Amino acid sequence: MVNHNAQAQIDMHRELAPRYAYRYSFPFSRLFQQDWHGEMMAHVPAGAGPILDLGCGTGFFLAELLEKHPGAIGLDISYDMLRVSDQYIPGARLVTGDAERLPFRPAAFDVVFCKGSLHHTRDHVAFLGHCRDALREGGVLIMSEPCNDNPIIRLARALMYKKSRHFDEGDQGFTRKGILSLLDQAQFETIQVKKYGVFAYVFAGFPDHLGILKYIPGNYWITKAFLGIDRVLCALPLFSLLGFHIVTVSRPVRRA
Repeated sequence: MVNHNAQAQIDMHRELAPRYAYRYSFPFSRLFQQDWHGEMMAHVPAGAGPILDLGCGTGFFLAELLEKHPGAIGLDISYDMLRVSDQYIPGARLVTGDAERLPFRPAAFDVVFCKGSLHHTRDHVAFLGHCRDALREGGVLIMSEPCNDNPIIRLARALMYKKSRHFDEGDQGFTRKGILSLLDQAQFETIQVKKYGVFAYVFAGFPDHLGILKYIPGNYWITKAFLGIDRVLCALPLFSLLGFHIVTVSRPVRRA
């Protein structure tokens, strides 16, 4: 039986599926997404075996993942989202399923990716526990989640989630301290934490929400410049507060 939140997410993403295809239809927005995906994939251990993209949505990340790691599997609760992905990554191994009740045997994967999946769930520790159980000994969980360390970003997200029908009010961002605490409670050891996305995230990442850049000549090169500036800002302790996402790399704590 699908729980209330899971059904709400299915219903919401049924409407959102076509918007995601539009979002990634611009060269400048694809450039931003490719940089974001590259940041996450850089943490895959050498020689890693089976990989799961948990909450793969319309598969834009999975498509790039498959280029470097053939055989990666994508899972999403929304069949409508997966139908979009099937149009441009035919033959990919896609599973319609609930991330909170994974349809895989335990310890099936060397890597689990979660790009913006955790905040769609309600029992975060339980979700992370399922990720832990899906990983083999020495496997890694690589996540990128909305970061609310900046109070202005936190307020903007709260208003957007409350007012827009394209978001669920129950979704939320995380502080650095908060997400590390959740990972600790789920028996993960976090080995790397970094912020991602400032100007490129705002102006290039979501042209379906803020589309001003698509009207500006040279938007591809503007995005490229933003990405360079963002990388510097997110590497500086003081300015990293501006980061819109937090990327974490974690390993399950060894069992006695």
